[in-house]
Amino acid sequence: MSAIRLVLVDDNPAMLETLVEMLQRDFIIAGTFSSGASLLADVVSLNPDIILLDVSLGDMTGFYVVKRLRSIGCAAKIIFLSVHENPDFVRAAFDAGALGYVFKSQISYDLMDAIEAVSRGAVFVPVRSPSSTN
Repeated sequence: MSAIRLVLVDDNPAMLETLVEMLQRDFIIAGTFSSGASLLADVVSLNPDIILLDVSLGDMTGFYVVKRLRSIGCAAKIIFLSVHENPDFVRAAFDAGALGYVFKSQISYDLMDAIEAVSRGAVFVPVRSPSSTN
């Protein structure tokens, strides 16, 4: 999976740092962004395979960012990252065109599986909630 180019977008600097630490050994981190506007300005030149995108950015929603990405011809696959664990958010993410949705509370468990699935064109839906026990 090392050839997969990722772009990371989150308005929380600590979350961006965590994502880079988790992913830099296995993937190419093509860019990190803290706002939707900065991503939209540079994404085409980065040519990512997958964009890990926070649902709630400071300047715009991740759903709006996906709409804009498609309008500028960006074909990168989208995995939403979110603190929102409500099924309505998950449904909205897939309606917006995402192939994956990962609860931030479950990133350490689900993110690598989500990237692997989405890189193959499969869908990744969270199956466990933080309150569930296995």
